[in-house]
Amino acid sequence: MRFVAEACRLVSGARVFDEHTGAFEVNHPFDTAFVSAFMEIFNNVALHAYRGAGSGDIELVASVSPTALTVELRDAGVAFNIDAIPVPELDALPEGGMGIHIARTMLDEMKYLPGPPNLWRLTKRLTVATTPEVSQSA
Repeated sequence: MRFVAEACRLVSGARVFDEHTGAFEVNHPFDTAFVSAFMEIFNNVALHAYRGAGSGDIELVASVSPTALTVELRDAGVAFNIDAIPVPELDALPEGGMGIHIARTMLDEMKYLPGPPNLWRLTKRLTVATTPEVSQSA
């Protein structure tokens, strides 16, 4: 998660240091959206591709530009047909399919290519011109 959060900050420029935790917070909307989408996909890989086996490798590669971030995840877990995952009925509070739905809504592009290895490509572009701020919280 820190790898992805730091990659996000290279794009958004947001840096808020929390002295209590000793870490930079994810507080920019770009960072929050990307990290949330990434965690949904990462959890899906751990739970479904590796079927909760307790271990499995995930390779991460980040491509950063001043206006966009792409993170690729590769895993050797079980592949699936992403097109078979229906759009969830949000009013019904569904048990499954929410992670992919959340990631799709928070990213500009999300691609899945079944493997081996399976490849997820997650892309978000910075669309709002912001002035990066550096601050410290007490």
